Amino acid sequence: MANNISFQSIKDWVTFVVAVVACVAATIFWIQTSHDSEISRIDAKVEKIQEQIDKIRDNNNEILRIIGRLEGKIDG
Repeated sequence: MANNISFQSIKDWVTFVVAVVACVAATIFWIQTSHDSEISRIDAKVEKIQEQIDKIRDNNNEILRIIGRLEGKIDG
């Protein structure tokens, strides 16, 4: 009878450990997937901002070229 109690006790502990591991894994999976849409939205915004920054850089380069030409005309 001592073996039966010990086997049942081990079985209960193993079941408990498996349940805790499954709960932790499910929680981690849920957290990762629950924010996917938010992360995608933020990524899209970052891409738009990067495009705008690139346009601003191009415009700044063009402005600097125009200023350089004007300075050349003024000096000349």
